[in-house]
Amino acid sequence: MPTDQTPAQGTAHESYAHNHATLRSIVLSCGRADTTGGRTYGLKLSLERFLVDRTTNTTVGYDGERGIEALLEKLLVVRPDLAPVRHERHLTGLTGSFSVLDGTKVGVAITLGAGGQIVCEAGPSTSVPALMDAINEWDRQIHVASVALDCNYELLAEGYNPLVNSPLDVALVPRTSWGLLNAHLGQTGRYARDMMRCTAATRITLTYNTLGEKLEAFQVGTALTPVLMFLTDNVRSFRGSGARRCPRMARSIIWQEVDPARCGVVPGTFGSSFSLDGYLNWLEGIQPVYFVDALDTTSSTGKQTLREFMEKRVLSGNEALGVFGTVFPYVRVGHDLELLQADSLRPRYAAGYAALVKGLFCTKLSLDATRSAIGNIADEDVDIAAHELRMHAWDAKIYGRNVEDLVTELLQVARTTLDNAEERRVLDELTQLWEVNMVPRDAYVRQEIREERGW
Repeated sequence: MPTDQTPAQGTAHESYAHNHATLRSIVLSCGRADTTGGRTYGLKLSLERFLVDRTTNTTVGYDGERGIEALLEKLLVVRPDLAPVRHERHLTGLTGSFSVLDGTKVGVAITLGAGGQIVCEAGPSTSVPALMDAINEWDRQIHVASVALDCNYELLAEGYNPLVNSPLDVALVPRTSWGLLNAHLGQTGRYARDMMRCTAATRITLTYNTLGEKLEAFQVGTALTPVLMFLTDNVRSFRGSGARRCPRMARSIIWQEVDPARCGVVPGTFGSSFSLDGYLNWLEGIQPVYFVDALDTTSSTGKQTLREFMEKRVLSGNEALGVFGTVFPYVRVGHDLELLQADSLRPRYAAGYAALVKGLFCTKLSLDATRSAIGNIADEDVDIAAHELRMHAWDAKIYGRNVEDLVTELLQVARTTLDNAEERRVLDELTQLWEVNMVPRDAYVRQEIREERGW
């Protein structure tokens, strides 16, 4: 069926019905089953970081002879097996695979955030060490390309760029979609520009075998998001502030002030009648802002909701798939399930976080145990939990429990699930912080105190 069909070729109702069915089919098309104990078929790790010039201690922009685009071009020379990804004639990514561990091949990609954040992706794989090795290989290749460019570049993993005093100092990567989203979000929340230009995340993508497991994981992931944001809090500076003046979970505060309609908890997530159609009805009520067609042409959708837009043209499968990425709830559903809200972490900590997620979400038994640890909650309890964690940290009480007790139980579930000693070791690299009531940002606070006191 042509992708440019209009109501003149079919009624608005027919167009909408077709598109709604396409969206449903994407979510229903769950991944292949892994035959080992009911685990998901794949785990993908996406680590978003800032490219920093250590000679000048400044963030590297996209343009210029030694900018991000030039670095990506150099990577193509260093690794000719990688394939370029271009948007609007600009090089904005790379795809391919790396051989890791015992020669296993893992799919990899580089994409760019709106402010030039470099997103190194690895997966899907059922092995966390394989994902970690692939991310480390990206770092090695970027270092080689940096040297070839005669630059001293480094990837900086923090939840907010500590080298930026104002988001307006950061130029957007030249893509029409970023410009349209920037203009829209600039009217919906005071921190929208900070989010697009200055924040960085660690994202995990999970593939489930059945819709039932996917929706259960969506609810559990939404409930756990405040805890995951707290445990991965890795922001030491907000608009130039020092570590001690930077609030806890600063990135979560920024996301609160981006666009309430498309962020946070999807309404009705914990209602007794929650279903796939409930999620799609919410999605279709959001203004997508932009649309990318099958020819990779980006256009504005104005103030139309997705539902209104879907009444005017029939979408191909790939066009419909792209629509899911225009919203940023705590957990995003499409063909796969994405946990979006952890801060950017150093590779070894990012691998520990991936191991935690695998241990909590990747078998039906662990998913049920994780849900049991949380108990029965309502939508509003999630935002209350985030507030309590920001205010009281390890002394917080959420979902009727002390957060220390909840984290201890979650770690027990994860360690019991992980049957690989290396994955448990990777997890323990991160949990050793939590076991002394620290999260990653606390190391920056301690360092600042030492420097001020001359220790």
